[in-house]
Amino acid sequence: MNDINSLTDNQKHLLCMLRDKDYETYIHSLRVKDLTNDMINIMNAFAVTDYSKKDRMIICKGAILHDIGKLYIDSGVLKKADVLSDDEMRHMSQHTRLGYEAIKNELSDDEHEVIKNICLYHHERLDGRGYEKKAELPMYIQIVSVCDVFDALHSDRIYRKGLNKDECFAIIRGRGRGGAFGGMLVDFLEKVVCDI
Repeated sequence: MNDINSLTDNQKHLLCMLRDKDYETYIHSLRVKDLTNDMINIMNAFAVTDYSKKDRMIICKGAILHDIGKLYIDSGVLKKADVLSDDEMRHMSQHTRLGYEAIKNELSDDEHEVIKNICLYHHERLDGRGYEKKAELPMYIQIVSVCDVFDALHSDRIYRKGLNKDECFAIIRGRGRGGAFGGMLVDFLEKVVCDI
């Protein structure tokens, strides 16, 4: 499934601009899409979810676009090799809304709600932490969110070396059991990651 082909010309253009501005965020978005697709496959196989092929395509499209708003974040903040200040963190947190604003007029009726929610709420957590403090998180947002966190931890960043899989899961599970992510979701992610 080539989810890039499901993007509009402008969405592809924005993704290319993101690639040129911050290649790591671009590649991260593709990896999150791949993890999301694998998560949906395994969760469907275990009858935890029953996403159709079309549902999966829309969710994966949202995963590709989840960080598109970082195009509008100052490069000095985006690529800072140190802890962000409170002001910089506030600026960074705007990428969720900025991304949605950039693509909202190009989303079809049947994909709008899902992709909007992924763009706006992929930093929300079950324990109430996040940028927007959204109370209810549909499963597809939780799937993209945990894949986003895993890939962010596992990948080399300008400010640190990527963690190994065990270290990633120790952090995710530390936050995850009844906290930021549901334990079952983390179990499925671990199955996906161990099979790669």
